[in-house]
Amino acid sequence: MRYYPLLLDLTGMRCLVVGGGEVGLRKVQGLLPCSPAAVTVVDPAEPGPELAALLASHGNLTYERRPFAESDAQGAQLVFACTSSREVNALVGEACRRCGVLCNMTDAPEAGSFVLPASITRGDLTITVSTGGASPALSRVIRQDLEARYGEEYEALTRLLAAIRPAMLELGRPSGENREVFRALAASPLASMIKAEDRDACLELLRTVLPAPLHPRIGEWCDDCFPTV
Repeated sequence: MRYYPLLLDLTGMRCLVVGGGEVGLRKVQGLLPCSPAAVTVVDPAEPGPELAALLASHGNLTYERRPFAESDAQGAQLVFACTSSREVNALVGEACRRCGVLCNMTDAPEAGSFVLPASITRGDLTITVSTGGASPALSRVIRQDLEARYGEEYEALTRLLAAIRPAMLELGRPSGENREVFRALAASPLASMIKAEDRDACLELLRTVLPAPLHPRIGEWCDDCFPTV
């Protein structure tokens, strides 16, 4: 099966996680940083300590200690069926199909409407890998290779480029000239400089690539990449 790749903005969305065990906890941990309007967990058992800690610290997370009801799918926009019971998960999937709600089924991905790829996150940078369910083990190996290749320095690099882009566009230069600058920055060794904590090299590279009107701001941008203690 070929899946349609999609990065979803969860702002304002209501998410449902059916099953509060280890898998359900991972789903909740992945959802909360994306600022959904609400995440509801439904499970007959008491929440574990990690989930209880999240409940205490996140006002948009609720826990309902009871079995799943078909009506739970109504009003949800994203659902995860991750109980230890195939029968319950199938019931969740069927309820979502009737309501037209996107559903991920952890024990039978092909029976749901979407799957979660293996992914790494570095701030605003997200890299995902999927084999369409053919080999999750291969996705995991490739993800581990990417984790080694794209380290924590890429979080600072992405933040730096995000600051530079609007400043460049405000200059009103031709789009072709902007494109050349953006490509030069993306292909530059900035990431290696950040990793090596070489602020001087970063300053020099940015002065070389960026137009003169932006030079007074370069120090400020570099300070964000190389915070002083």
